[in-house]
Amino acid sequence: MGINSYIAKQFSRPEGPGGRLVSTVMNRQNRPLYDETIRHLALCDADSVLDIGCGNGYVLNLLAQAHGASFAGIDPAAGILKAAARRCRRFVAVGKMHFSCQDVGALSFADGAFTKAYSINTVYFWDKLDRPMQEIGRVLKPGGVFLNTLYTNQALARLSHTQFGYRRYTAQQLENAGAKAGFQVRAIPFLQGAAVCYIYKKE
Repeated sequence: MGINSYIAKQFSRPEGPGGRLVSTVMNRQNRPLYDETIRHLALCDADSVLDIGCGNGYVLNLLAQAHGASFAGIDPAAGILKAAARRCRRFVAVGKMHFSCQDVGALSFADGAFTKAYSINTVYFWDKLDRPMQEIGRVLKPGGVFLNTLYTNQALARLSHTQFGYRRYTAQQLENAGAKAGFQVRAIPFLQGAAVCYIYKKE
């Protein structure tokens, strides 16, 4: 396996020492995306929040320090969830946060379990869009919001490791999948157009 394909695999599903290193790099490089997502989430203490592809829990830890909301994090990589649970252990200990190894296309949560959900830089690794969008819509309450924050395909093309395993969904595909799942969709570009925050509001 070449270095770029290895890096891409770790970004998709971080595991072991390489996964821990990639997660640290990811948290630094993605901080502008984290900040934009947090701003649009506009959390209040009554919210229940789902982080889809939570990685090592960096964003969840930031949010839980600032808000009294309840939180859940899911990721398909079991190993990185252990790092997330350690990072957020004080919130886990009091029942404010929990983690589980799940795929976004088959969520175990009850209908209407959350008021808000978000995913940052993970949609590239979803096999399809329709089923995940339907599942996210199912677990959101009426009027709930899902934020999907990602780099544009043009920005991804400038990175060598994104040539391996990254699905490059178009803006039209992202908007259509949301509309089919019953969301009103709004796209907010930022970072001089290099990234977009898609806001999906459940009707």
